[in-house]
Amino acid sequence: MHLAAALLTASLLAGCATGPGAAPSPNAPQLFMNARGLKQWDHPEAFGPVPKEMLTTGRQYCATLNNGGKRYTPTGYHPHARSVEGYPFEDGGFYCTLE
Repeated sequence: MHLAAALLTASLLAGCATGPGAAPSPNAPQLFMNARGLKQWDHPEAFGPVPKEMLTTGRQYCATLNNGGKRYTPTGYHPHARSVEGYPFEDGGFYCTLE
């Protein structure tokens, strides 16, 4: 599964009170369908910081969410983030938030 799908859903958590932690959790975050029918991460705090070598990639992926003057930036990364079906994303997943 492609990382871009993970990014789109990650941005839907803009109002969430928790966010990435100091390091990726041993328990990977997974996408789920919320009551409004939108995908979101189950445990945003499971993301760790974006590694320097992944920052450019993260910026590119989060930029695909930009619309209506809203700009997204990568604030978290997890190498084993999982899809709604429970499968790990090939390149991991980014937690994108509004700038």
